[in-house]
Amino acid sequence: MLQTILFIVYAVAGWWAVNKVWFSRRTYIVGDSAKFFGLKLGAAVFFGWICIPIAIIMTVLGK
Repeated sequence: MLQTILFIVYAVAGWWAVNKVWFSRRTYIVGDSAKFFGLKLGAAVFFGWICIPIAIIMTVLGK
């Protein structure tokens, strides 16, 4: 139960971080929104460990 809650918190933090670091740089025209959100969720889970600290630093520095 605790692992599930921690995974959900990690996924949410990763989603925020990936949006701040990666997906905020461009405008995306999406034909299949489910595929796009799946890509963002996959990036949040797999790259969250590196994007979360970068997003926190970007937020603190105001970029």
